[in-house]
Amino acid sequence: MKTTVPLLAFGLLSLTICAGADDHLDHDKVRQLRKYGQILPMEQLLEQAARLRPGQLIEAELEHRHGGYRYEIKILDADGRVHELELDAATARPLHHEIEP
Repeated sequence: MKTTVPLLAFGLLSLTICAGADDHLDHDKVRQLRKYGQILPMEQLLEQAARLRPGQLIEAELEHRHGGYRYEIKILDADGRVHELELDAATARPLHHEIEP
């Protein structure tokens, strides 16, 4: 768990909130989504990402796409590769994974 604490701390500092043109995600909107259980706490999503792809967190974004909310998380692994993970913000279920060239 040594990597989880720095990963979570960095993640909390680097969260970017994104949205499509029809839905602006400001901090109040994110708090409301959490309050009503529509998204999981970011810490929980970052822990899931660390389990899936251990490494250093580069970026985390909350996005509203395809009728739902998802976190796009980028992680730098020990071999220097950047992994882009998409996790469902309500369930932490992995939706997509790719390694950036």
